[in-house]
This record gives sequence, structure tokens and C-alpha cells, in this order.
Amino acid sequence: MSNLEDRFLNFKRSILDHQNIYGSYWKLAKETFDVSFKDGEYKSLGKRNYLPEIYNHQMSQDDLLDINFESQENKKIIQLGEKKLCLKKSTGNASIIYDQEYFTLISKYLKKDDVVCEVGSGGGLLTALIHEKKKTINVLIDIPNVILSSISLMFTLFPNCKYLLPNEIGKMSDLDLKSYDFIFLSPNQIHLIPDKSFNFCLNNQSFMEMDMKEVNEYLEFFNRTTKNQGYFFCSNRTRKRHYFFNYNFHLLKSFKKIFIKKSNYFFANKELSSMINFLAFKDEKLKKKSIKFGFIDRILGIRFFKIWEFFYWLKKDISSFKNTIIKK
Repeated sequence: MSNLEDRFLNFKRSILDHQNIYGSYWKLAKETFDVSFKDGEYKSLGKRNYLPEIYNHQMSQDDLLDINFESQENKKIIQLGEKKLCLKKSTGNASIIYDQEYFTLISKYLKKDDVVCEVGSGGGLLTALIHEKKKTINVLIDIPNVILSSISLMFTLFPNCKYLLPNEIGKMSDLDLKSYDFIFLSPNQIHLIPDKSFNFCLNNQSFMEMDMKEVNEYLEFFNRTTKNQGYFFCSNRTRKRHYFFNYNFHLLKSFKKIFIKKSNYFFANKELSSMINFLAFKDEKLKKKSIKFGFIDRILGIRFFKIWEFFYWLKKDISSFKNTIIKK
């Protein structure tokens, strides 16, 4: 057994000690995730899967989706770290497609050796792309069952990097981030991050699955840990558990909006609304000025919906309102 395999298994065994840090959504959803790391490669075992396939020559190109939008030769395969990755048409997981779009949007704002933090990292593909292209130092934060996917991905793609896992932190009072290439944390460890540690912070499709109390805590965490002249990128659905314009972005002090735009990619599932990509910049000269989406912004936010999405959610809201009235 390799050192990385041993460390992966040790963390997986330790997860039983972290049962009290899940939001209401994830108390149920966490049971659907499972992943292994053996012989230098990850393998998804659960019903839910954030990770793409590792390509081998026995796979038929006809069974694969186009995922590499930079290549003129083979759009079915992406070289990332030491592996070639692909996506089967039957998998139903398009995160690698979204993540390439996100990287294209934020690439020019990232520099070599930047310290990057992703909260709700899921499979970790966006951070992997950033590290591959920009050689960044990376902190990934997620609930233990899910961060196993990020750990297994990085171990597979970048086996020679320096890692720190949640169960290896022990009684550290703070973290020397630049001693590692990848640091993985559970939510109850974020207090170990010193103020103004990060050049770039990310939330990629996970605010929409959290309780609003958790979202607020992470916005305050980003506000505390983002350096002056740093960035915050957020990509979440226009509507899932929350309406995008109801997030309390005013908790980000001294930030200003760079852009807000709809994702180019959309999958026609009526439970999944369009994605909004939002980038903000921290400038302490703004003297605590915060980002605010007011009443008018919330009304104008309907432009990010497709027409059928708008009426789908309107119908659900009317039904919910009627049920509330009946109960009273």
C-alpha cells in the first residue's frame, strides 16, 4: 500500500468522528457519496458522483461527451496532471464542463503562487484546473464525506504534491499554508486559517445546497480571509434552495462587483435552474463598502431564468404559499 493510499484510508476511517457538522440538506445527501483510492487512482462508488472517468484506450469515443473546448484534435479527452479524463454520455455529471467555463472566466485574475480557497469543493475539479494552469497553493473545504472526492482526485492527478488532510492537523493553532500544495479542511477547522490568507476565494455550486446560516458564515469567512486586492468568485443556480439575489453578499466588506452573467451551459432538468457566475474584487480603499442586491436587483434577477424556469418556480411558490395559509 502506498503512502497516499494509507493516508486516504486513515482519513476515511476518521469520518465517523465528524457527524455533527452537516447542514440539513447534507444530513441525508452525504449517505449517497463514496469513493476509493487504490493503485494510484480514484474510483467513485456511491450513487452521487462528482468525478469524471479516467480514460483508457478500451473506451469507445462514441460513448464520450465533448468536454475539451480548447483542443482541435480530440474534444473527448482532457489531460490533467498525470491522467487523461473523459465523461461518459451515461454519467449525468457535467461538472468538468462547467469547471472549464469557470476557469476561462477567472483565469486572467489568477497568478502563479496565488493562495486559492474553494469552499464546497465537491470533486475538486475547478481547483485541479487552477493548480494545473497556474501552479497555485490550494485550500479545499467541504464536509468529510464529500471532500474524500477532492482528496482522491488530487492524489490521482498530482501524486508528488505536498498534502495536509483534515485528520492530520491535530492541535495546530494556525496553518502555514505555503508549506503545502493542497490543504483539505472540514468546516469545523476553518478558524485555523489566518486573516487575509487568500488571493482568490471560490464557491462553486454549493451555496445553493447549504442552509442560509452556513452561507452567511462562509461569506464572513471569505470577508476575513481574502487579502486586499483579492477576488471572490461565486457560481450557483439562480434558484435551488435559495434565490441567488437573496444571498447576503453585503457581508463582503470593501468588495466591488466585477461581473455577473449567466452560464453558457445549461442542462434541461426542471429541478435545475440556470447558473449565475459572479466575480467581486476586494479593495480596502472602498472603506467597508459592501455589495448589495436590493429589491430592484431581485426583481431584475428574473432575467437570468429561462421562461419555463420562471413559471416553474412561480408555480412552486404559489403552491407553497397556499399550503402555508391552509396550515394556519
